[in-house]
Amino acid sequence: MDGTHVAREDSAASTHPLAYIRRRHGWSYQDLARVIADHARALGVPMAARREKVWRWEHWGVVPEADSQRALARALGIPAREVDARPWPRWLPAHGGMPDGLPWTTEGSLTALASVLDDAAGDPRGFPIADEQALLDAIADWDAAGAEDARHRGMVARDRVPAQATGPVGPLVVDGASLDWLEAGVTGLRRLDDRLGGAAVRHRVEADLRLVSGLLRRELPGRGGRGAVQRLLRVAADLAQLGGWSATDAGRHGAAQRHYLTGLRLAHSAGDRPLAAAVWGGLALQSVIADRPRDALAAAEAAVRAAGGAPPQVRALAATRLARAHAAAGAEGAFRRAAAEAERQLAMAGADPGPPWLYWLDATELTAQQGLGLLALGRAAEAMPLLDGALDRLEPGFVRDRSLYAARSGEAHARAGDREGALALGREAARLSRHCGSPRLAAALDALKACLDADGQRDRTALT
Repeated sequence: MDGTHVAREDSAASTHPLAYIRRRHGWSYQDLARVIADHARALGVPMAARREKVWRWEHWGVVPEADSQRALARALGIPAREVDARPWPRWLPAHGGMPDGLPWTTEGSLTALASVLDDAAGDPRGFPIADEQALLDAIADWDAAGAEDARHRGMVARDRVPAQATGPVGPLVVDGASLDWLEAGVTGLRRLDDRLGGAAVRHRVEADLRLVSGLLRRELPGRGGRGAVQRLLRVAADLAQLGGWSATDAGRHGAAQRHYLTGLRLAHSAGDRPLAAAVWGGLALQSVIADRPRDALAAAEAAVRAAGGAPPQVRALAATRLARAHAAAGAEGAFRRAAAEAERQLAMAGADPGPPWLYWLDATELTAQQGLGLLALGRAAEAMPLLDGALDRLEPGFVRDRSLYAARSGEAHARAGDREGALALGREAARLSRHCGSPRLAAALDALKACLDADGQRDRTALT
């Protein structure tokens, strides 16, 4: 087998937790097979070191036999009880998107953030996507943390924002002007994402996360007051949310999950429940894009719970994400009810701009999201005027979204029988996509091309 073919195999396997472990240890398939064989012999089980079996495990087709799992666990230092308690591959110590096992405190949040940043530097291809049960466990963990916080409402939540230290203190590094610049920087990165796409800003987001993480580590034991620490935590949560979105837009869904779940912890530590609702909403949309409708529904329902008592714009966001999740699951009635609730909440907001990170949510965006949901439900004729209208009203600076909505509107036109309109929209989407490359745009253009190809084939068949 030549080296090119092996590289393609490794890329195809990159979402499996076993692939993550191999990359972290620098093992080839043959290396890992040899490690397992050596540890199997130490356990008294003779075993051949065959690379082919490792390839089959990593490509999700075969579950390793019990002896192989025990040998691998021994090599990785995993207790046998973990292998017995959790089915393959969940016992593997690969980062499956969930920063679990940490306390819901500032220190726990920073530990989760450090893990995301360290692993992102060591594994540029991203993390495996967590399974449905892992996401449900994360939701239950967050619900429990919220219930505990509610019991302590009216006083500072336990270890949320530490009191000032009593020992020697250093100079105050993060003053009000510095915090203003950091907060404005996140907004600037969001605007760049609107124009250039997530892949273009991802490394800047990671760099700013490292900066804020370092500042938090310096401020917590020093003179930084609660207000400064809370604002830093909020900036970190906002950046983690943007990191989740940019990873989603770049097709790195496992990394997106880790950023979103870490952002959730940071928002909790900052005491910012509306931002937590937005993080859950981002995770819901990521699951829709990754074609995981049940995960999307679970995350969107968590967003709705988190948005209770939040400003109406935040409740509108949560309802919009719930609508998209229902559409992905094929539940048309539930989709229409959630979409109507989003409209109602946005109307209640009136002229109130809402949180600064929600500048993009307006009637135009709601219309576009409804159109995308209807298209997912197979209602192309109904989706077409909504997507066309949103495209007409969308701010020119939202280049990535203009390209995406043009491609999706073109698909609606094609499915509704308007081939010429679909071609014109496809050309516009392709023109804009040159300025903001994204796997999501490529997928939307591919879907439009498939519709046009199928339509053209029907035309040719009708003429024969």
